[in-house]
Amino acid sequence: MYQKFETTPFSSFRQQYFNNLREQSCLLPALEELCGGWTQETLKSILQKLTKKNQAPLPLFFDSSQAMDSISNKKQALATVFQQFDSRGIGRIDATELFSVMLLLSTGEISQIFYNIAVIFGSDKTNHITSDEFFFFIDCLFRGISKVLVCKGETKPINLNKRLNDQDINKFIQQIFKGQQKVNKDELYASVKQSQQLFEFIEYISTSMQASMEYTRQQSLLMMKITMEVKKLMAQMLSQIDGTAKK
Repeated sequence: MYQKFETTPFSSFRQQYFNNLREQSCLLPALEELCGGWTQETLKSILQKLTKKNQAPLPLFFDSSQAMDSISNKKQALATVFQQFDSRGIGRIDATELFSVMLLLSTGEISQIFYNIAVIFGSDKTNHITSDEFFFFIDCLFRGISKVLVCKGETKPINLNKRLNDQDINKFIQQIFKGQQKVNKDELYASVKQSQQLFEFIEYISTSMQASMEYTRQQSLLMMKITMEVKKLMAQMLSQIDGTAKK
């Protein structure tokens, strides 16, 4: 039997995650490997590939890790991420959950991230994002972060299959859109700042994700440097042994 989502109030999400993410590395390791070095421009180019340069809509789901090949050639990381996002065991993952998480972890200013949220989740035919479209993004984001974030004292994500309740999303929508049906994509960042708790939460999550990605990148570079130094030392030792043997 498939697992159901647990509907959760924002206060519980905030208590669980805000200022409580594991230091240095707070993300699913396979996701850090998959998206290592990504910027907002990297993500946009990948989404362009998925949409055949905006000639097709973004996929709403992936039914296998092989279907995600356009995202990366890191097959093992793709397989692990697919398995993690298929936390309900239904044999497919919600692509929009994955994209919403990727938006926050890809390096970029928070204002740029909100603009890209409006571009990706808003209608292609207008310069606006509607309240319904932003509602959908928030729902996707909270479902997504529950699958990838690691809290202090934990070694892996533990709050799978949680989603933010409709009442709190609607409260945020009212604060941001103020009764209007849509806002200009360029104005989404300023509009979301009017919902202080939501803005602070998203900013903290994004900043922590990006710091986690950078820490993992630096650790990888350090390991590469150590490996090169070890190989160099071994070559020197073998050369010395060879020289001694010839004497």
